[in-house]
Amino acid sequence: MDLKITNAQLIGRSHLWEIGITDGKIAAIADFLPEPATTTVDAQGKLVIPGLVDAHIHLDKAYLLDRVRWQTGTFREALQETLAAKQGFTVADIQARSRRVIEQAIAFGTTAMRSHVEVDPVVQLTGINALLPLRQEYAWGITLQLAIFAQEGITNHPGIETLLRQAMSLGGDVIGSAPYVDPDPEQNIRIVFEIAQEFNCDVDFHLDFLDDDAPLLLPMVIAETQKRGWQQRVCLGHMTKLGGLPPDALNAIATATADAGIAILALPSTDLYMMARRDTHNVRRGIAPVHTLADHGVTVGVATNNVQNLFTPFGDGDVLKMCTLLAQTLQLSTIARHEQCLAMATTQAARAIGLPNHDIAPGNVADLVILSATSVTEAIGAAPIARTVIKQGKMIAQSKLEQILFAS
Repeated sequence: MDLKITNAQLIGRSHLWEIGITDGKIAAIADFLPEPATTTVDAQGKLVIPGLVDAHIHLDKAYLLDRVRWQTGTFREALQETLAAKQGFTVADIQARSRRVIEQAIAFGTTAMRSHVEVDPVVQLTGINALLPLRQEYAWGITLQLAIFAQEGITNHPGIETLLRQAMSLGGDVIGSAPYVDPDPEQNIRIVFEIAQEFNCDVDFHLDFLDDDAPLLLPMVIAETQKRGWQQRVCLGHMTKLGGLPPDALNAIATATADAGIAILALPSTDLYMMARRDTHNVRRGIAPVHTLADHGVTVGVATNNVQNLFTPFGDGDVLKMCTLLAQTLQLSTIARHEQCLAMATTQAARAIGLPNHDIAPGNVADLVILSATSVTEAIGAAPIARTVIKQGKMIAQSKLEQILFAS
């Protein structure tokens, strides 16, 4: 046995447990494992959880506040100013900002991540050329998926289809777009599915996000998913418009989404910041009701989306803090809901991006985090700083909190 974790608190289990790890996988879980291990880590009664999964983030747009201007904080302004900033993007620049996020994420306990990689007339293939080397460079600490992403539209920019295919050929894992910025969103969706079929890859849309009265695009995505047999291979970020549906309509679309095997991710930091800006009073929260979707069988998750840019001028890439924000905003007030919320950043988020068997069970890859908490409620209540991170059975990061009081 290579590694043994002792005195571990596990979600949904009473008393303390030992976890045995061999060749990067969980070999056994028991209240006592007699077999010796090369390395033993005493969890000291703390909670051990599956590795955190940040299923939707933009590495190439992180940390841009020092080079953009903003006055209104609106989505349109963020889109325009970021597009202007892209003119200064280089491979080295994107890599420097991305490394900062990736290394922080690893220390926080994120063992898997899906980053969107923008392809447009300005940045062209610079993003994928920057991030491809980092996927391998940081494989020791994080499983990084690269989702080729048309942020500025497809039908309105001749040549973008060709660039998207070139980016996929270079090594993209997933294809996606933001249909709501395209003058022909339905054709945008069809093109993305066509590319997905060509490359036999998953699809990841930013969908039903803008704070306007346009009809939902989700029914078309459901139809295309079923038509093309892409069930369990489609993930949708934002989906804030679902928060404005009356219960009957929400229940109906949730059932249809579950039947199509489509996953939905809430991105609370961005969505709270951007949505409901036209509300003059009784302002809506503007977050997809993922807890309700989960009750209907939809695979759901919570993710970071952006780190300190005009779309989200806040954050540090800690997806556990997104759990705290989501639980507060959606008023998740029971232990069961807290466990569901944490699953949205671990097992459910992994499933949403095509990574099965992410839970703590024999035979699964040993991607684990020891948190300085003794319960899930405590973990998402304060997102504790002290964490020990294990990737494929190896300890790769440890954070500690030091507090000193100087009494007079």
